[in-house]
Amino acid sequence: MKPFPPSSFFLHTFFVFLLALLVPAFPAPTANAGERSVTVAEATGTYRDAKSNSEIRVLALGHGKLKVQLALIYEFKSGEGPMANLGDASGEATIENDVAVFVPEGVGEQITMTFLPNGKLKVEQQGEQCGFGHNVRAEGTFRKISDRKPKFDDA
Repeated sequence: MKPFPPSSFFLHTFFVFLLALLVPAFPAPTANAGERSVTVAEATGTYRDAKSNSEIRVLALGHGKLKVQLALIYEFKSGEGPMANLGDASGEATIENDVAVFVPEGVGEQITMTFLPNGKLKVEQQGEQCGFGHNVRAEGTFRKISDRKPKFDDA
């Protein structure tokens, strides 16, 4: 009795079976917080908080650097009517993957900005004072309102 030659059906079935065994060994890459790289286009723009009071302007400079300007507002009611305390800061931040760190000059308090999908920016302030007005904090989730290169108020 002669051995039968391998048929194309047999080879095809063997390769499909082999492929099915190998695919689970190579999971799809996923990005955890702090591991997703942000493009220049994603970072550059103007962001506002949910109340549309406070604003952050960001310009990607390249080489892990961002130009940042914060214009923050804390609104409150007083016996004299509506009032607001202000806080502003500008300077250069460093960015690695999707997390930028900004330390306003002369203050030493760190502000961390995490670029989230869908044009959102999560901002966290370390410490109580960054040289801002009373109750003014660099915190919360900001949404991108413009992709354009922002204009900065240079002092």
